[in-house]
Amino acid sequence: MNLLFSTILICSLLNGALADSFNFEHIGDSPENSDVSTSKGVGYSITFTNNWTQENHPFRYPTSDPHWSRFVYASHSSAYIMWQDGGTATKGIENVAELGSISALQSEIEGQQNAGNVLDDVVGNGISDAFQGATSTTGEHLCVDASHPYVSGISMIAPSPDWFSGVYNLPLSDESTMTWVRKIEVYVYA
Repeated sequence: MNLLFSTILICSLLNGALADSFNFEHIGDSPENSDVSTSKGVGYSITFTNNWTQENHPFRYPTSDPHWSRFVYASHSSAYIMWQDGGTATKGIENVAELGSISALQSEIEGQQNAGNVLDDVVGNGISDAFQGATSTTGEHLCVDASHPYVSGISMIAPSPDWFSGVYNLPLSDESTMTWVRKIEVYVYA
């Protein structure tokens, strides 16, 4: 697999009630296209940047220990839905949202890999102190190919009974040019 060292930048913007979509909003001129054909597999680095702070989001902001659990990302086909607005949560998604535990979700993803619906998955570190600009990165690149051009990801927002945020079904290719995006930046909501 040829790796294109590209980047997915995900920033939290948690006033979900103000968003048109629960999922994500492109930032600026994003996405930035490449000239790499979707006939080649590529890899992406992922960085999540925290914007969830008392100053930015005063409504129901926790008074102690605001943090994010570890992040789980998967590249997949249209046959796999990690989570979606209004959908029914799997046990893995429920465990992430309520406990910050990723093991059940990783098992679900492994099952989907065996079924051919998921190509790759990576884990990003948690953010133990949710200050403005704190980041989570993945230690490995997330691989995608023409059959698995989407990325979905999730993390628990804590402390909370079941808050979470992430992205689902984010396309990493430009279907009109049949090329991969080089860089994509999105805001995500909760």
